[in-house]
Amino acid sequence: MNYIPDRNDLVLLDFDPTKGKEIGKYRPALVLSSKAYSKATGLLICCPISTSIRNTPTEVPITNLDKPSVVASSLIQTLDYKSRSVKLISQAESGVFEEVLIRLIPLITGDEYLNKLQN
Repeated sequence: MNYIPDRNDLVLLDFDPTKGKEIGKYRPALVLSSKAYSKATGLLICCPISTSIRNTPTEVPITNLDKPSVVASSLIQTLDYKSRSVKLISQAESGVFEEVLIRLIPLITGDEYLNKLQN
Protein backbone atom coordinates (compact mmCIF):
# COMPACT_ATOMS: atom_id res chain seq x y z
CA MET A 1 0.00 0.00 0.00
CA ASN A 2 1.34 3.43 -0.91
CA TYR A 3 -0.45 5.37 1.81
CA ILE A 4 0.09 9.13 1.78
CA PRO A 5 -0.83 10.86 5.07
CA ASP A 6 -3.53 13.53 4.92
CA ARG A 7 -4.87 16.17 7.28
CA ASN A 8 -7.08 14.77 10.09
CA ASP A 9 -5.79 11.20 9.64
CA LEU A 10 -5.06 9.20 12.76
CA VAL A 11 -1.90 7.21 12.13
CA LEU A 12 0.50 4.95 13.97
CA LEU A 13 4.18 5.79 13.60
CA ASP A 14 7.53 5.41 15.30
CA PHE A 15 8.60 8.51 17.26
CA ASP A 16 11.97 6.98 18.21
CA PRO A 17 14.75 7.97 18.46
CA THR A 18 14.16 10.88 20.81
CA LYS A 19 16.26 13.36 22.74
CA GLY A 20 15.49 15.14 26.00
CA LYS A 21 11.80 15.68 26.68
CA GLU A 22 10.56 14.53 23.27
CA ILE A 23 7.79 11.94 23.20
CA GLY A 24 8.84 8.55 21.87
CA LYS A 25 7.84 5.00 20.93
CA TYR A 26 5.45 3.64 18.31
CA ARG A 27 2.21 5.51 18.95
CA PRO A 28 -0.79 7.19 17.33
CA ALA A 29 -0.64 10.73 15.99
CA LEU A 30 -2.96 13.26 14.39
CA VAL A 31 -1.77 14.43 10.97
CA LEU A 32 -1.94 18.22 10.55
CA SER A 33 -0.37 18.58 7.11
CA SER A 34 -2.10 18.11 3.77
CA LYS A 35 -1.78 15.13 1.47
CA ALA A 36 -0.19 17.44 -1.11
CA TYR A 37 2.53 18.40 1.39
CA SER A 38 3.15 14.76 2.32
CA LYS A 39 3.35 13.69 -1.31
CA ALA A 40 5.70 16.52 -2.31
CA THR A 41 8.08 16.23 0.65
CA GLY A 42 7.83 12.69 2.03
CA LEU A 43 7.15 14.33 5.40
CA LEU A 44 4.12 14.78 7.62
CA ILE A 45 3.43 17.34 10.31
CA CYS A 46 1.69 15.77 13.28
CA CYS A 47 0.93 15.85 16.97
CA PRO A 48 1.47 12.68 18.99
CA ILE A 49 -1.39 11.05 20.88
CA SER A 50 -0.89 9.79 24.42
CA THR A 51 -2.84 7.79 27.00
CA SER A 52 -0.95 9.69 29.71
CA ILE A 53 -3.54 12.38 30.41
CA ARG A 54 -2.16 15.33 32.37
CA ASN A 55 -5.09 17.73 31.89
CA THR A 56 -2.90 20.51 30.50
CA PRO A 57 -4.45 23.31 28.42
CA THR A 58 -2.75 22.02 25.27
CA GLU A 59 -4.26 18.51 25.41
CA VAL A 60 -7.26 17.66 23.23
CA PRO A 61 -9.30 14.59 24.21
CA ILE A 62 -9.83 11.98 21.51
CA THR A 63 -12.39 9.21 21.98
CA ASN A 64 -12.26 7.01 18.89
CA LEU A 65 -9.20 5.00 19.94
CA ASP A 66 -9.05 1.86 22.10
CA LYS A 67 -8.06 3.76 25.27
CA PRO A 68 -8.87 7.26 26.60
CA SER A 69 -6.28 9.48 24.94
CA VAL A 70 -5.27 13.06 24.23
CA VAL A 71 -3.63 14.81 21.30
CA ALA A 72 -0.52 16.55 22.65
CA SER A 73 -0.83 19.80 20.68
CA SER A 74 2.34 21.26 22.16
CA LEU A 75 4.51 18.41 20.82
CA ILE A 76 4.10 19.10 17.09
CA GLN A 77 6.67 17.31 14.92
CA THR A 78 7.69 17.02 11.28
CA LEU A 79 8.66 13.45 10.42
CA ASP A 80 9.64 11.31 7.43
CA TYR A 81 6.58 9.07 7.37
CA LYS A 82 8.11 6.31 5.24
CA SER A 83 11.09 5.93 7.57
CA ARG A 84 8.75 5.95 10.58
CA SER A 85 6.59 2.96 9.50
CA VAL A 86 3.38 4.97 9.24
CA LYS A 87 0.03 3.14 9.22
CA LEU A 88 -3.43 4.64 8.85
CA ILE A 89 -5.78 3.94 11.78
CA SER A 90 -8.82 6.11 10.92
CA GLN A 91 -9.94 9.73 10.88
CA ALA A 92 -10.17 11.95 13.96
CA GLU A 93 -13.69 12.55 15.13
CA SER A 94 -15.41 15.83 14.32
CA GLY A 95 -13.93 18.89 16.01
CA VAL A 96 -10.62 17.37 17.15
CA PHE A 97 -8.50 18.92 14.37
CA GLU A 98 -10.01 22.36 15.03
CA GLU A 99 -9.45 22.06 18.80
CA VAL A 100 -5.81 21.15 18.21
CA LEU A 101 -5.37 24.26 16.02
CA ILE A 102 -7.00 26.42 18.70
CA ARG A 103 -4.32 25.22 21.13
CA LEU A 104 -1.42 25.15 18.67
CA ILE A 105 -1.72 28.60 17.11
CA PRO A 106 -1.20 30.46 20.41
CA LEU A 107 1.98 28.46 21.03
CA ILE A 108 3.55 29.82 17.86
CA THR A 109 2.05 33.32 17.81
CA GLY A 110 2.80 34.66 21.28
CA ASP A 111 2.29 34.35 25.01
CA GLU A 112 -0.66 36.75 25.14
CA TYR A 113 -2.75 34.24 23.18
CA LEU A 114 -1.67 31.35 25.40
CA ASN A 115 -2.65 33.37 28.47
CA LYS A 116 -6.11 33.95 26.99
CA LEU A 117 -6.46 30.23 26.30
CA GLN A 118 -5.60 29.34 29.90
CA ASN A 119 -8.12 31.82 31.38
